[in-house]
Amino acid sequence: MRKVATRMLRAGMEIARPIYDSRGFLLLNRGMMLTRGYIKQLKKLNIQSLYVKDPLIPDVKVEDVILEETRQKAYFKVKDALSVLKRQPEHRHTGLLSAKKELSSVLDDIIAELLEKRELTVDLSDIRTFDDYTFSHSVNVAVLSVMTALSMGMSKHELKVLGMGALLHDMGKILVPQGILNKPGPLNEVELKEIEKHPYNGHVIARENHLFSYRSLAVIHQHHERFDGSGYPQGLSAEEIDPLSGICAVCDVYDALTADRPYRLAHPSHKALKVMEDQKERFFSNAAEALFEHIPAYPVGTVVGLDSGLAGVVAENTAGYPQKPKIRILFEKESFEKVSPYEMDLKETSSTTIDYVYEEEELLFLYLEEE
Repeated sequence: MRKVATRMLRAGMEIARPIYDSRGFLLLNRGMMLTRGYIKQLKKLNIQSLYVKDPLIPDVKVEDVILEETRQKAYFKVKDALSVLKRQPEHRHTGLLSAKKELSSVLDDIIAELLEKRELTVDLSDIRTFDDYTFSHSVNVAVLSVMTALSMGMSKHELKVLGMGALLHDMGKILVPQGILNKPGPLNEVELKEIEKHPYNGHVIARENHLFSYRSLAVIHQHHERFDGSGYPQGLSAEEIDPLSGICAVCDVYDALTADRPYRLAHPSHKALKVMEDQKERFFSNAAEALFEHIPAYPVGTVVGLDSGLAGVVAENTAGYPQKPKIRILFEKESFEKVSPYEMDLKETSSTTIDYVYEEEELLFLYLEEE
């Protein structure tokens, strides 16, 4: 399968992963064929991309790091919790108590599934609309944070404390006007200051009635603090920041960069990693390194060119080797002349590297001929 921007979809493509709307209703299931009508509706719903079956790697199955059912359950638990707190601020204690119970249960499922998949890489990205970004982002950050902490050898108790803080890290955004959150352009100074209040506001809401661990509260309060002191709301640095907050911070940035937003399209994984590498002094280095071990620069389905003059599609990634996928060689990089397909594992060679990533518009000839 491969992720395809909605603008590049064509009738006849086969859906590889179910598509849901922001209310959780199934729009299109895996195995269904896209029609012009479906594509028009997806665009109307602001669904920017989806996964389709790739005829070049029909035998390749890509696993999510957690079950689809668990991801959907977590999404709705976060959405319900934040929606209730926003609608009924006078009943926050009851809402927070209920949220803690519900989120604790789904968090146990997430941790159990990640414990069984320690070597999995995050080849899939969550498909979300602009309106449900906060909820999906919260779940993604929690999954990435727990996965990162697990690879760092943290205890199950620490995983739970971190996961709870990560699921609620953007709680303070319930006080930010929706128009600012979904503004399709740069924020002005006033709007930016409003956004930057959300870690403090979330911390204030969550600490009511002492329902959450102080370290979970720290994750909510500090997830925008930076190791070099350049973050907010307090401008903390280094040892002033809780290490769990440092993990959430790096996962928060990665997921934000790789998501479609109203003001920009998602960064592909290799570009997001480059952005973060250029800013590495801002993050806890051990947290960033642990996350990047499980984040492939070139997810399965990415079509890449090699410095050897060949090109092909990424067929497999391995934890610990983010820059060295297994590639199904398909054509000459410059001439686009097809070659007899075979697989090359970059882990097993030091003389060949990826030096080009093809845009969707460049690849139509491959799929038109295959179909």
